[in-house]
Formats: sequence, structure tokens, C-alpha cells
Amino acid sequence: MAHKLKNVRDKLEAISMERSKFHLREGEINTEVLDIERRQTSSIVNESEIYGRGEEKEKIVEVLLTDVSNQDNLSIYAVWGMGGLGKTTLAQLVYNDVRVERHFEMRIWVCVSDDFHIRRLVGAIIESIDGNACSLSELDSQQQRLQEKLRGRRFLLVLDDVWNEYHDKWDGLKAALRCGAKGSMVIVTTRIEKVALMMATLPIHHMRCLSEDESWTLFKGRAFGMGRVEENSELESIGKEIVKKCGGIPLAIKALGSLMSLKNRKSEWLFVKESEIWDLLEGENAILPALRLSYHHLPPHLKQCFAYCCVFPKDHKLEMDTLIQLWLANGFIPSKGLLNLHDVGHDIFNELVWRSFFQDVKEDVLGNITCKMHDLLHDLAQFIMMLECSTLESGKEMKISKRIRHLSFTMSSEVIPWTKDIYKVQSLRSCIQTGYNRQGKSLLPLLLKQKYLRVCNFRCDVKEVPRSIINLKHLRYLDMSGSRIKILPESTTCLLNLEVLKLDYCSNLLELPNGMKHMKNLTYLGLTDCYSLTHMPKEMGELICLHSLSLFIVGKDDGYQINELKGLNLQGALCLKELNNVRNLMDAKNANLIGKENLHSVSLVWRREDENNIPAHVEAVLDGLQPHSNLKKLHIEGYGGSKFPTWMEDLLLQNLVEISLLFCERCEHLPPLGKLSFLKDLFISGMAAVKYLGNEFYGDSVISFPSLERLELWGMDNLEEWRTVHGREIFPRLSSLDIYYCPELVELPVIPSLASLDMKGGNNAMLIRSVMNLTSLSSLRFFGSQDSIVLPDNLLQNHKMLTSLQLAGLHNHKSLRIGLENLSALKSLKLDSCYDLETLLGVQNLRSLESLHIKACKSLMFFPNNVLLGLSSLRILRIHDCEKFCTSLEGIQYLTTLEDLQIMECHELISLPESIQHLTALRCLNFINCRGLSSLPKQMGSLTSLKSLLIYCCPNLERRCKKHSGEDWHKIAHIPSIRIHPGYFSTRQSRDSWGMLRKLKFC
Repeated sequence: MAHKLKNVRDKLEAISMERSKFHLREGEINTEVLDIERRQTSSIVNESEIYGRGEEKEKIVEVLLTDVSNQDNLSIYAVWGMGGLGKTTLAQLVYNDVRVERHFEMRIWVCVSDDFHIRRLVGAIIESIDGNACSLSELDSQQQRLQEKLRGRRFLLVLDDVWNEYHDKWDGLKAALRCGAKGSMVIVTTRIEKVALMMATLPIHHMRCLSEDESWTLFKGRAFGMGRVEENSELESIGKEIVKKCGGIPLAIKALGSLMSLKNRKSEWLFVKESEIWDLLEGENAILPALRLSYHHLPPHLKQCFAYCCVFPKDHKLEMDTLIQLWLANGFIPSKGLLNLHDVGHDIFNELVWRSFFQDVKEDVLGNITCKMHDLLHDLAQFIMMLECSTLESGKEMKISKRIRHLSFTMSSEVIPWTKDIYKVQSLRSCIQTGYNRQGKSLLPLLLKQKYLRVCNFRCDVKEVPRSIINLKHLRYLDMSGSRIKILPESTTCLLNLEVLKLDYCSNLLELPNGMKHMKNLTYLGLTDCYSLTHMPKEMGELICLHSLSLFIVGKDDGYQINELKGLNLQGALCLKELNNVRNLMDAKNANLIGKENLHSVSLVWRREDENNIPAHVEAVLDGLQPHSNLKKLHIEGYGGSKFPTWMEDLLLQNLVEISLLFCERCEHLPPLGKLSFLKDLFISGMAAVKYLGNEFYGDSVISFPSLERLELWGMDNLEEWRTVHGREIFPRLSSLDIYYCPELVELPVIPSLASLDMKGGNNAMLIRSVMNLTSLSSLRFFGSQDSIVLPDNLLQNHKMLTSLQLAGLHNHKSLRIGLENLSALKSLKLDSCYDLETLLGVQNLRSLESLHIKACKSLMFFPNNVLLGLSSLRILRIHDCEKFCTSLEGIQYLTTLEDLQIMECHELISLPESIQHLTALRCLNFINCRGLSSLPKQMGSLTSLKSLLIYCCPNLERRCKKHSGEDWHKIAHIPSIRIHPGYFSTRQSRDSWGMLRKLKFC
């Protein structure tokens, strides 16, 4: 070791001598790339080549023509979006609009690019006005000249392609522009949201991608030119796949369209379809250079963080916290003063969002942030990382360099395409799996040899973690979520650099290593839904860096008690189980939940006991477990007290958006939750002592439950009355209501905003009858039970807004007389397990119906005459497990809009009518386990739109449709995708049969 240290010291001294020899000094790195030609734009545009920007243009023109500036003579409108979206083109369309030209006395166009020097820009503005170069060299003289030209005149200035993020530079230019007449406007285009936010005085316009139709129109004009697409029909389907690669980015669509205009052979088009963007000739491809420009403007650490994201597959939902953990594990996040590195990572994420590298950014009510990368930016990241990162995909063999740093595999199939190359790799830093793989355990021998590995993420059928994991000394991130491990070996505690350990959804996990307290660098321990875990390791409180702990099981002995949480600054979600072991109020307060301001979700769970074993101090314990007022989500389960604590009654948690109260069986009254201003979701289950919902539930506010959108009441055995309060508005935003097993409840209140209602089992007839009054419903699902009562006649006769209806478990109905014929807006109808149902009378009037699914209606034998005649909008028809169904589907010729027909387990079905030829829109046809079906109609060849045929477990059809030799083969030979599988299938068989069926790709 001493010898190695001496070598390192000698190398450092040599570097220091060279630094002096070449006069090198410390300083800020200039990240500007000098060899990239500065982009130039002008105001001229060919409008005949622009598609899909009409609405956006009109929106901006309307803003320009409206006097929006009441106090200021200058308004700034920013257009923001990633490179290639067409921001400049949109600005050109607006600039050249006749109405805009008439409205402004003066129009000025300046391409800013990355050179935001005030003197250059002022000179450029003057040159655009005069048509001649400005001869003045001093800034003051230029500004005076500019103000002379602008003073008192209403002007429009377009500043195209702005990269400047410095307020002082923008303020300097803006000061020179504040002399025009009222209504003067500046349009700014930029790739960076931060720039748009800094400059804009009006709401920012975020550019959208083109739709599929708009993209195809643009591509078609470039690729086929004056030729008719019909003359190139063989290439059309390939072209549409090529267009999908562009993800709605006009620049990419035009570039690939122009590329394809010179290629006439099908093989050439297929080559482009299968190629990656960077494989295309650089001279013919302007896509990557345009995107690379954004990349080159990034500081070095942002470049690393962005490029690393290519380890995830395209269209993958990226979680911000996971990204930050991975960046930290790889050492990509630099220290920044006293800031926590995770906070620096948060800033990096935001920076990449602002610069349009991430899109579809969403934040849930708990503050969890997700995003996606555009496919072309993913291509760019892969291009940058091609020598460092390899991605394995199902069904593809790849050559892997032995020097790769990051390996990812996205397959969820059972076979991983390992090659000999992969076992030569010795320099891995990351190994990431994004799907579940049963054979992933074959990866373990490779991983255990990677002594420099920092990130290990594999979700596979592994049952045991080898003790040799101790060899991964540099490991910082380990994710074994969903694996079948039962015990995490003690050797894991020797991974002293480990920061993130994810064991979520390891349902077999029984035990964590006792020595976890020695893992001092651990910041994240994920144990969500580890149901088999019965206790925690001793003295978890010594992990002072631990910021995220999803589960803590409270023990009785020292080192396992709830006070271990006292000094931990936890954030995110925390579930506390076995709270029966908390002895008193003081012990509960020692958890210091009230001091954990970054916890957004808390679950408090007691082990359910009979009434004689309820802990004596249970009410005091819940009182002492008061969380911080920042809490967003509260879950209480198995609480044995007869009343809720004062912090719930007094509503000290004003920021709650979700509450779950489960099996609090002795509580007779609910807190006044109606006063919570932000509450969106409320779940109440198994509260057998509650008899009424009324004033104490609503609170004394003028509006009760002002934000509630979803309410579920489950297993409320003794709930008798749901009262309303006259003169007070309740549930103004409630859209979804679930009522399950509330046998004593007799009436639902009329809630005008209610759109979706689910009712399940054990509800009485009076409660069901009250559905008649809920005419605002757009979705209704009714699940009966074995002692199900009969639905009232004309139950739905006034539900004109209902679009989705599901009826299940109705055992006493031979027909449906509930007013189906009046449901003029109904689009989806599902009938499931209605065993006595014999007829579908009333269905024929559903002219808006698009989807009809009939399952396990054992007595249904046929469609009545002309029942299909009125279904003029039907696109999907599925008949499943109707064992007496023996009709030949006469009347099916009326379903001219039908696209998807599936018949499954209808053993009495013998044949299909020749009139099936009239289903000219049919694209997908499936026959599954129809043993009696003996042949296909002669007119199958007339189904020219049919793209997919599946025949599964239909022995007669299997024989007759045998390729080339079967009697019916000529009827189906024209169908592009034909899948015929032998065997016997039944819904009563084991899950293995279902698993086999899942492997088939249904359309």
C-alpha cells in the first residue's frame, strides 16, 4: 500500500510541475463552443410548406392586436420550446401576417443567437429599420439613434433564438426599447424556459409538437413531392413508421422527408425505418446538429447528467428523485458551497427542464415529479454515449465493447440476449434494468466481478443475494425491488459507500441485516409493501444521513422502539406499523413526527385486535403521533380508540389532500373533514360504529369539502343516513363516488357534480333506487352479489349524459328494463356474469354505442332480430364465455363501423354468416376456444381492412386454416398477421393458461 501511495504522490508532483511549466492557472471553464457556426435566421417564410401552426399563429396574432399593455409601452411575448419545433417559423408566420403588418408602424427582425452584446443588438435593430449597416460605434450614440427611430411609433420587434440568461444584459437592451407608442410588442423565441420567464411580461407560449396527421402531411409533401401517395402505397405504411421516429418535430420530419424523396426502393425506406437518427448521412440530416447546439451550451456537469439518461428506454417515465440518486451515485453532481448535493441535483433537473431537455413534467399532490425525454433528444443522448453505454433489447444481439461504463437492458421477456462479449466487460459503473426478468439472476456472476460498479439495478427472480456482494466496495445505489429474496445477508452492511437501497415490493423479505446501523452513508431505504417483514434492525436511529425510510416496524425492546426515529430528518413517505408496541404518549412524541417538516405522507397502522386486547393508551398514542402541518397524505388503519385526537378534530393539518381511515371500528364520529380546503381524496372503510354522515362530518364552513373529487365508503355496516344540510353547499367538485357494502344506507344525496358512481354488493334496494336522481352521471358501474336484488324498472331513463355503463353479477334479470333505450349518449356497455340474462332488448336503440362487451352471460343464446341494426357507431364487440350462445350472428352486416370482433369460449357457436363481408372496417378478428366453430365464411376475402386474425384453441378452424393446405386457407391468405395456436383453453384453468395467452399480442 505504501508503494502505491508513493506512485500516486509522484504523479501528482509531476502534474504540478507541468502546471507551472505551461503557466496553467485555475479559472472558470468557458463552455462556449467556437467551432459551431452561429445560426442565422430572417423574417422570410414560405407559408405553403407550413402545417399545423394555424391555431398557434392566430393565438399570438390576437395577443398582438389587442392592447394588453395598460401601464407600459412595451409588452414582451415569449415563445419557448426545444430545438427543431418551429419557433422561428411560427414567429415568421406572425411577423408576415397582413393584419400584423397593418397594425404596427414598424416591424423589426433580429437573429440574436448566443451573442447577446447590447451594442451588436442595438446596431442590428437599427440596420433592420434602415436597411443599411449602422455606422455608429459607441453604445450611447447607437441607443440615442435607436430611440429617435422608435419614439412615439408602435413597433413589433422579433428577437429570434435568444440564449442569454443574464438579467443585466436584457435590462440594458430593454431600457433602449421603452420609447415606442402604447401597444409596442417584442416577440422572443428561445429554447430555455428560464430565458422566457426572465424576459416575458405576458403568459409564455409553449410550442407543441405536431400531431400524427400534421406530421404525415408535412412528410408526405416532402417525400412524395408532386407524386400521388396512392401511386406509392407500398411505401406509405413504411413512411408512417418513419414519421413516428420524429416525434412531431417539424425539423426532423422535413429532414427525413427530403431524404426519402430521393429513395424509391422499398429496401431503402426499410433501412431508414430501422436506422437510428445518427446512422443517417450527416449531409442529409440536419436533425442532430440542431439538437446538439442545445447540448453544447450546457455546462460540463449538465452534459453528463443529460447524456446519462439514455440508459432508460424511449418514452420511459423518469422520476426526478431516482435521476438525482443515479447522478449522485456516478459522481456527476458537483459540490456547491454549503448546499446539500441532493438540492444541487434538484437544481440540475430544473435546469434541464428549463432548457427543454425534459418534457411532460408532472408533479403529483405529494410533490413527486416525473418527466420524459423526447425521442430525438434520447437519440442525441445515445449518440453522445455510444462508446460508454450499451442497451440490450429483447430479440436483438449486440456487440458490446469491453470498455463500456453503463449497461442497461429493457427487455421483460424471459430470455436475455447475452453474448460472449458481455463477460469481457470489466469497467462497468452502472447496470440498470427497467423491466422485470425471470432470468435476470444469470446477470449476477457478471455483476459480482465489476469491482468499480456504482449503480446496480436489477429486478429478477433472484431468491438469494450472494455473500460475495461484499466485493462491490464502490456500490452507491442498489435496487432489488420486486425480487424474491427472503433475507438480505449480513455482508451487505460492509457496503459502506452505499447511499440508496431499494427493496420495495419484496413481498417475501423476512429480515434485514442486524448491522445496518454501520451503513453510515445510507440516505434512502425503500421498503414499500414488504409485507413479510416483521421487525427492523437494531438502532436504526444511528443512520444520521438517512432521509427517506418508507417503513418502520415498531418493536418493544430498546433499539427497536419508535424513539429511533427521533433524530432522523426524514422526507417523503413513512409508514409506521405495529403501533400497538408504543406504550404511552411520551413514547409517541419521541418519534418527533411533528418536527419532520419534509414528510409528505404518513401511515399509522395498528395490528387489529379484539376489543379486549386494545392497548390502554391507544388514544394518547395517536395524539402524540401528530405530524407536521406540511403533511399532504394521512393514512390511519386499525386504530382502536373511540375518538380521534384533537389535532384531527381541530384540523391542524390544513394541507392534507388525501385521507384514508380504515378499520377504526370503535370511532362513532368522523372529524369535521369538510373544512379541509385542499382535500381531494377521502377513503373510509370498516368503520362499523359510524351511523350518520352529517354536520359533524361537514364542519361549519359555508362550503363543505370544497376540493374533494373522490370519495369511497367501504364496509360501513351500520351507516344508516347520509344527511344534507339546507343552505350549505356540499361536495361542489366531487366527481367520483364508490359505495361498497353499506347494507343499511338507504339514500344518496343529490350531488350535481358527480360523474362516476360505483356500487358493489350488499347495498339495499332503496339505496339503488336513489340512483334515479343522479342524472349528472357519465359513468356507472354496478356489481351485484349472489343475493342481488332486481334493479328497478326505468332506473336510468333520465340519464342522458351516461357514456359508460357496466353491470355485473345481476342474477335475477332475464332482461334489462332499466331504460337502456333512453341512453342516447352511451358509448361503452359491459355486461358481466348476468347469468339469467336471455335477451338484449333495448340495446338496438344505442346509436352512440362504440364498445359492447358481453361476458359470462350463461343464458344468452342469440341476438334478437334487428338488435344490431341500430348500433351504427359500434367499433368493438366482444362476446366471452357465453356458453349457450349459438346464433350465427345474423344481422352482423349492419355493423359497418366494427373494427374489433372477439368471440371467446362460446362453445355452441357453429358458424359465421356470409354477410360478414359487409364489415368493411374490420381490422382485428379473434376466435378463442370456440370448439364448435367449424368453418369460416366464403366471403372472408372481402374483408380488405382486416389486419390481424387470431385462432386459439379452435380445433376445427386450426385444421381448416392450416397454411397453404387447409380448406379455408385461401379465405384468409390476404391477412397480414395470422396467428393460429392449438391447445385447450378455459377460464377455469390455471394461471399458466392465462400466462400463455398473455404472450400473444392482441390487436
